[in-house]
Amino acid sequence: MQVQRIAILSPGEMGHSVGRCLLAGGFDVATCLTGRSERTRTLTAAAGIRDEPDLDELVRNADLILAILVPDQARALAGQVAEVMKRTAPSRGTGSPPAYADCNAISPESSREIDRVITAAGGHFIDAGIIGGPPGADEKTRFYASGPHEAILTQLDGHGILVRPLGGEVGRASGIKMCYASVTKGTSALHAAALTAAEVMGLGEELLAEFAESQSQRLKAMGSVNSLSAKAFRWIGEMREIAATYERAGVSAGFHEGAEHIFRLIAESPIGHERPETVDRNRTLEETVAIFAEAARRGTRDTEKG
Repeated sequence: MQVQRIAILSPGEMGHSVGRCLLAGGFDVATCLTGRSERTRTLTAAAGIRDEPDLDELVRNADLILAILVPDQARALAGQVAEVMKRTAPSRGTGSPPAYADCNAISPESSREIDRVITAAGGHFIDAGIIGGPPGADEKTRFYASGPHEAILTQLDGHGILVRPLGGEVGRASGIKMCYASVTKGTSALHAAALTAAEVMGLGEELLAEFAESQSQRLKAMGSVNSLSAKAFRWIGEMREIAATYERAGVSAGFHEGAEHIFRLIAESPIGHERPETVDRNRTLEETVAIFAEAARRGTRDTEKG
């Protein structure tokens, strides 16, 4: 299959950056903004991605669909697109059915479930896992791919992203994403949890001083906790998917069930509404942790009342 027309669902923080790079690479990139937020609309316009208000028309004309959104919505989107694929199949004539690359942070088992849905609708499913931040001048974003149709995705290699086919069955790309994110995002959750717990106990200043003296590099890494308010909402479902991956592999799911809890606490805190472009850059790490600690105290009080 020759890929020229690409549909991105949805062009959020990662998706709009991918779309911008693919447009620069000469691909025709479109999306459907029906029902999307004003922020997503703004990001889409900034990237120059074309809006196709009719999802049926978008899917009918696409060679490749990139599903890039929060894990909680991955199954629902696949089901919606599968129904459109069935509905629009007659109008495609003898043309090849679209390929559907699920690029979401989901477990191998979730990827296999979506594979069955898309394949039953006549589509070509690609298991994909994104590692790295949104593509840009300095970011080397990797798209791992697996499954029988992985070669389709390799046509995007070098156009702002690096495509790394893994070969083998569906689930391998999702698996490497889960293991990688379990460390990177899991560590962020641990940092936030440790700082928050210390603050609740009145030991925040002392803990930071100890890290400054004995683990300066670790303390530097902990600085990323200051911007977790912009990401936590997206990582709640991802932690559940990682926990499911670990459990199926015979490894404890408890690590990331705990990470899910801390990200939910952050997302529901007074600054959980922040996004990358609205994070308060003047707020100190200590001030951020104090906000999380108060949210933790409030949760404890609510539990005791209940």
